Amino acid sequence: MLAAWLAASVGAFSWSGAPLKGRASSATSRSVVVAQVNSDSRVSAEYMDFLLGKLKYDVTEDCPSVIVGNGRIGSMLLEFGQRRGYNDVLIKRGDPIPADHPGPVYVCTQAADLEAVLAACPEEKKDDLVFLQDGMLEPVFQRTGCYGCTQVSLWMSQMRVGGKPKDGATKEQPEGLSTVSGKWAGSVAMRLGTGDLTCQVRMERDGRRAMLERLIFVTAYGLVGTATGTATYGEVASKHGEDVAQICRELASCVRYTLSVALKSEIDERLAAHAAHLEFVKTSTEEGKLVDFDFRSGYFYRLSKMAGQRVLADGRKVDIPDGTPLHTEYLLYAVEEGHLDQATLDAVVPPA
Repeated sequence: MLAAWLAASVGAFSWSGAPLKGRASSATSRSVVVAQVNSDSRVSAEYMDFLLGKLKYDVTEDCPSVIVGNGRIGSMLLEFGQRRGYNDVLIKRGDPIPADHPGPVYVCTQAADLEAVLAACPEEKKDDLVFLQDGMLEPVFQRTGCYGCTQVSLWMSQMRVGGKPKDGATKEQPEGLSTVSGKWAGSVAMRLGTGDLTCQVRMERDGRRAMLERLIFVTAYGLVGTATGTATYGEVASKHGEDVAQICRELASCVRYTLSVALKSEIDERLAAHAAHLEFVKTSTEEGKLVDFDFRSGYFYRLSKMAGQRVLADGRKVDIPDGTPLHTEYLLYAVEEGHLDQATLDAVVPPA
């Protein structure tokens, strides 16, 4: 409810930055109150159990698996399994997932296909699902009642299907950035290790933090790169470093005050280092369109559409500014440049 959303105000930050070149900015310096907390209590309970020594994980090892999707990631995991002598089951999006297969189910489709995959998954196999998509997937999990699955935050690059994957480890973080949490975490880490890719097993609390940091990275760099016609992550970091860093900080603050998840400090510097590591990786599709809008920028723009004057239940009027103004500025610019349809923005529905 709107009144409850407003009553949950917990913090503020300010923004001051130059508008995009050649455009009048609607995002002047302002104080922003972000007013929603949507935290997952299971994560806090898990951490308390860990501190009290109650948390016990079954360690899993790589084994024959089901792989949904044969794109770059699916084909890579299939090849890693073949190296270990496994006969994995490869199926397409929407195909029925075998209920009697004992191993993990790697979901390697686009984020937009997840609900079709979940619809084809027997109830008894849902806790075996392993999600490797970028973006905010939690609304899908909430709509479908899919909780406690294994989720991977995959920091790597692969230029083409069958190409050699490049690990996301940087000089600043030589231990690697990829993380996994959930039932099949050990299996995932072992399989990725077959291809010399680092992956750290984490509790759900820290795995969620890594997922959100990855969400901010693909959202900020993908938006700036696509909107400005900047082809690669490395070019975005070198040509638009100040703007993309500001967007990263905006989105991190939004996450802090809407999901009650605090990310580690200096997020902009860490993400810039990773972008430089992906020097030649493209930020958009060949058509120059924003990819996975609903699961990236669309997730944050939904909150931006709360901006404006609202009337509380007691009749008081409250002005709610945009919590991520530069992100919104780039979205509008992407529309002007033909990289995003206005109808897509108009279709975004703010929280009730």
